[in-house]
Amino acid sequence: MNNSIWISDLTHTTQGISAATFPLGASYVYSYAKEKVGKDFDFKLFKFPEDLSAELNKGLPKMLCFSNYSWNLELGYKFASIIKKADPNVVIVFGGPNFPTVENEMKDFLKEKSNIDFYIELEGELGFVDLIEKLAKYKFDKEKIKQDEVRIVNTSYLSKDKIIHGPVKRIKDVNTIPSPYLTGALDYFFDKPLIPMIETTRGCPFSCSFCSDGAMIKSLVTRYDTERVKEELEYIAKKVKNIDELIITDLNFAMYKQDLITADYIQDIQAKYNYPLLIGASAGKNLPKRTIEVAKKIKGWGIGGAIQSTDEEVLKSIKRSNISTDAYKELIAFGNTLEDGKTYTEVILGLPGDTKEKHYQSIRFGMDSDVNSVKMYQAMLLAGTHMSSNSDRDKFEIKTKFRTIPGALGIYEILTKKYPVAEIEEIIIAHKTLSTEDYLECRIMNLIVETFYNNAIFEEVFALLKALKISPMECIENVIKNRRNFDSKIKEIIKSFVFATTKDLYDTKKEANDIVLTEEIIKKYIGGDMGTNELLIHRALLFKEFDLTFNIIFDSAILTLKNNNKYTALVQEYVKELKEFIFLRKKGTIEKKEMKTKGKFCYDFEAIHDKGYFVDPNFLKKNKKPSNVNFFHGAEQRKFIDNQLKLYSTHAVGIGKMLQRTNLKMMFKKFKVSN
Repeated sequence: MNNSIWISDLTHTTQGISAATFPLGASYVYSYAKEKVGKDFDFKLFKFPEDLSAELNKGLPKMLCFSNYSWNLELGYKFASIIKKADPNVVIVFGGPNFPTVENEMKDFLKEKSNIDFYIELEGELGFVDLIEKLAKYKFDKEKIKQDEVRIVNTSYLSKDKIIHGPVKRIKDVNTIPSPYLTGALDYFFDKPLIPMIETTRGCPFSCSFCSDGAMIKSLVTRYDTERVKEELEYIAKKVKNIDELIITDLNFAMYKQDLITADYIQDIQAKYNYPLLIGASAGKNLPKRTIEVAKKIKGWGIGGAIQSTDEEVLKSIKRSNISTDAYKELIAFGNTLEDGKTYTEVILGLPGDTKEKHYQSIRFGMDSDVNSVKMYQAMLLAGTHMSSNSDRDKFEIKTKFRTIPGALGIYEILTKKYPVAEIEEIIIAHKTLSTEDYLECRIMNLIVETFYNNAIFEEVFALLKALKISPMECIENVIKNRRNFDSKIKEIIKSFVFATTKDLYDTKKEANDIVLTEEIIKKYIGGDMGTNELLIHRALLFKEFDLTFNIIFDSAILTLKNNNKYTALVQEYVKELKEFIFLRKKGTIEKKEMKTKGKFCYDFEAIHDKGYFVDPNFLKKNKKPSNVNFFHGAEQRKFIDNQLKLYSTHAVGIGKMLQRTNLKMMFKKFKVSN
């Protein structure tokens, strides 16, 4: 008797591991179902399409289930379609946030993806178990269930031409879900180059229209027991291999009192295992003082906040309010006091009501708030968000294009045959207040900010400007204005970026699929000739030209100082030494071969470093006799760099992704005065 139920949270792998994280969400559904109905069914959990394909060659399951996100919908659906064709009796189930919220759009989705028998929305655990129990009651006659219009918790399906919805429920106590870590459900994935994830709360009290977690039903926040969280953290730290990062999936980490207890546990784990060195977590936008309390306890967490825009009209359009400016700056100021602190803000280009000027102002706000990274994203229309609804599209006259998601495509073997698959996303390129020309200029600005400002690559230069009361954005704008005078190599990289930004865009999703999935074209995508993440690829290309970008930023900084009548003789002397200091410390940051260097400096850069390079050279002591300074990578630094290179070498955009995600401050050479 076939009683196999397989759950898959697939990632593309042809160009490297696209979603290089543990399948945490699917593992909760797996663990809950296994506890409730595990005596009657055999459950299996999959992440990699190659593993799923190998098992399918041995035999088909009774139920085949897939997580649905924007980065894996088509991959899962291709498997589902081939299996449904091989055996129509296999029950195909999808679940996840990448699903419309408007009735007629839900219906259109299920008609288009007609091989999906049932779609589970919201929290999957309750709906999945209820579906299994209803199917068992009907002896897995799914057509009879549809005919009888059986209501299944959190589940929608088509019955003839009508969409049937079950009652909407949320788990009142998330602790009834067995831990996928402590039960060993995720052990297999510790041997893979994947980042562990942990959830300590569920739900979000906010209602942003661009986010699928903004739905009212998700506003209730529930929490796992602190002792369970402690045990999971210990378990992960013991099992992890050559991975330095941990992702906390909470939507508003450090906003609640219990997060202080979680921080205590992380602090203990870090002291005991030297893990995690990096923590990825989205901070709550309220209660910045509590966020600071949490950040004081743990190491490696980049503190910041997603403002998306500083413009009130834009925020109103997306139903969002931001943290107060004073509270935000207090949070960032604290983050910058931490050793190797990485602070950030997030800005989205192309939100309804946005303009070029508003986008630049949002970037300026981040810089003037002293963040060392401004993360810039393109506005995407995601299924399940209000912004993707027809009403918002019409209201704001939104113009979009379709493109492949970088790294989320490939050719996969299913039941011994190979099939091309590509994930397609919809991005905003214009609307009634943002022209396509201004959109492109904003994208060029994003590349310049990513290259010259983000991740503290030239933080010393911008700290000098701030000390002299000059906004870093003024310097960045001078980089843009002077781009006609760049070296030919840099010009070619920017030209390539502009071309990549405007090519490989399609008017409809069908057109994108029809073209991308042809044998000739998909091979170009796989080979990297088309469909790359243009921002990260070109950021990496510019990083490799360090000598040239280094000179560009200093030329722009000097021009900015001159324009503000701040380029005094004392400032000139300091800039001359600062230039050599940065070059020796940061050139060859990620080279595998150690590059020890030396320099002589009259300024005390150890003291200047302790001040965050925030110094006014007009009042800075300069020694008459220069000191010798040695630059080097420590042993722990070398190990960290090696682990980061290994992790991101599996990703389609490799170095570019690493430069964006990791903390470069932990990679820059250490230095020591030697007399």
